[in-house]
Amino acid sequence: MTATQRQALSLALAVAVGCAVAATFQLALGTSSYNFWGGAIVIPVVVGLNALLIRHVVRDSEESWFAGLLGAAFAAKLAGALARYYFAYIVYAGAADAQRYNLYAAMQYKNWRNGIITFEVGGKQGTQWMETITTALYTVIGPSPLAAFVIFASFAFWGQYFLYRAFCVALPDGNRKRYAVLVLFLPSLLYWPSSIGKESWLMFFVGVTALGAARLFAHDGFGRAILLLGIGAAGTALLRPHISVLLFAALFIAQLFRPTSARSTGILSKVAGVLVMGAAALILTTQSAAFLGIDDLSVQGITQSVDEASQQASEGNSSFESAPISSPADIPSAIITVLFRPFPFEAHNAQMLMQSLEGLLLIYLAVKAWPQLRLLPRLLRRNPYVTFTVVYCCAFIWAFSGFGNFGILARQRVLMIPFFLVLLALPSVAVLRDQVTPRPRRRELARGRR
Repeated sequence: MTATQRQALSLALAVAVGCAVAATFQLALGTSSYNFWGGAIVIPVVVGLNALLIRHVVRDSEESWFAGLLGAAFAAKLAGALARYYFAYIVYAGAADAQRYNLYAAMQYKNWRNGIITFEVGGKQGTQWMETITTALYTVIGPSPLAAFVIFASFAFWGQYFLYRAFCVALPDGNRKRYAVLVLFLPSLLYWPSSIGKESWLMFFVGVTALGAARLFAHDGFGRAILLLGIGAAGTALLRPHISVLLFAALFIAQLFRPTSARSTGILSKVAGVLVMGAAALILTTQSAAFLGIDDLSVQGITQSVDEASQQASEGNSSFESAPISSPADIPSAIITVLFRPFPFEAHNAQMLMQSLEGLLLIYLAVKAWPQLRLLPRLLRRNPYVTFTVVYCCAFIWAFSGFGNFGILARQRVLMIPFFLVLLALPSVAVLRDQVTPRPRRRELARGRR
């Protein structure tokens, strides 16, 4: 069988799987609305296109295991999208953010098809942009939330792939397989960013930003890196500019402290990067302040706004007593809460139980990675991408430490967890010690071995 025939067979199989998924789900729920028949038409096309993209990106992969892993990850992502749909529309009877976007788009898409496009400025602009994005999608595929869930899940899937590519560029000696498995199969990353919603959109652009940062720090094309960072900034700022601020503030700090060579080109590259990242962070901070209605950009003013948002998020069945960071003594509990809670004894439903088991897994992996984490302070001086991930995680934990609702916290932190996973897949201790040991010291050690 030729390569073309194998590609055609793979595509036909992917489309058949997509048809089977849509038809099985439709029969299981016993409905014949356009939602499901539209899904039966659109989902196979989406699956087929993703199969072609997967085949393209794995074609030149050096790892023999990656092709099968990426295909399995996409299948798992489809399952996550269907599970997300089931809970949103069957278990909770449409009491979800996705339903708001769906209803708005279902009312507006016909106007869009007739060339009547309106956008109301005011209120929560991130929500309004999400309604507009969903309307644009429905203008093409029709009002099928099932199909839209799969499309948004696919969008997030490629953001997770970009995060993996960023890891490979920034840490070529890192544990690629462990990071790939974690960033593609972690239950929260399969479930939360897999529906009509902001998390799916943001996951894609966070991945683009990470890849741009990795290429910038690895000197892998300054122009391409800046282009990726610009796309990432635009995509994240559209819905949640405060996430853009956290990302580019971390980029600015990492660029500021990155090591430079003695050559003038290395110094100029660092200065140019600092200026670009500083300007981007300043612009995004200003836009984020306007978006969130913050007049005072001091630490006290931002903290007050975060506290107000935290109080609004501390309602509902999944609420708990949060402890926002107000002093260094609050930092350990904030790290544990944002990264690992709820614990199993705090889980009140199936979703929280899964989240608690994931937290235990992350704790286990962090303990297992402790020998590498002990070398982290020295690695921060050598690898700016690691600095970027650590600063972003710390800023995210500070910003969200006051959120007293496990459901909201679990959904929000999927935009930070991929960066924390970088620290769980660092190179081996031997490789790290060789990287962080100063060169004169290495020569002394080499002479000693002789």
